[in-house]
Amino acid sequence: MDRINIDQLETFLAVADHGHLGRAAEALGADQSTVSRKVARLEQELGVALFERIGRSIRLTQPGARFVHRAERVIHDLQEAVDEIRGVASAESGEVRIGFLHTVGIHWLPEQMARFLRDHPNVRFSLAEGTPPEVISGLLSGDYDLGIVGPPPTGHRDLEVRALFRERVAVAVPVGHRLVGRTSVTLRDIADEALVLPRERTGMRRVIDEAFEREGLAKRVAYEGDDFTIIQGLVESGLGVTLLPMPLPFPSERVAVIPLRQPPIARTMALCWDRRRALPASAALFSEHLLSSET
Repeated sequence: MDRINIDQLETFLAVADHGHLGRAAEALGADQSTVSRKVARLEQELGVALFERIGRSIRLTQPGARFVHRAERVIHDLQEAVDEIRGVASAESGEVRIGFLHTVGIHWLPEQMARFLRDHPNVRFSLAEGTPPEVISGLLSGDYDLGIVGPPPTGHRDLEVRALFRERVAVAVPVGHRLVGRTSVTLRDIADEALVLPRERTGMRRVIDEAFEREGLAKRVAYEGDDFTIIQGLVESGLGVTLLPMPLPFPSERVAVIPLRQPPIARTMALCWDRRRALPASAALFSEHLLSSET
């Protein structure tokens, strides 16, 4: 085990990727016999066969397939450490990988990035939209440096969670609806309406469901959607009413927004990261920007 090195792991990953010793050797700029010996030595050190030979091709065994992810992680972590030491991933020139909810990606996050980049123009961003479970999973697996979700996640002891801001939720109805012209409404006013809501797996849906439960009201869900722009489109077409965080995804003359008076609903958005890992310098800098600009 002590004699396993990065060269062996990179050779193993090349063979796993190409499924052929010759093509892997060509990609590595090495002799096929050298590649074969390195794989054999790695298998000897591990005490398990990583590949099975099928004619001129080879394929991963079950232990080999499981080892791919681990080997990639080792090389990735080592490269990050080397980059940090060399200053390649400095705060002013590194990459920030962010997982986020759809709502913050429409306006809020791009605006925050634009402000940040005015002072730190060489920082790069890698963006991925997802549901709260997807964002949290990405954080814990190391795919993201930062995550923006709402409401704040609970029950994840490895996550650092910091509140960012609160999204006020209002009722949106099609123009011509009976409630248009009201200065405010209650949940009871829309309890019998056909509702267009986010899917149950989303954080926004959880906030809405909890509000109905606290009021002792049943709800009539006509349509569900993952994308708030689709939900807004269904309301514009007169297929129901909805509850959405403000502002709407896109301004529309076909939708009327009415403040929700009872109960007032708001969703707290939170910035999260894996406290088991040190944040890359650029991600730490961006997190400071977000936390200092929001209350």
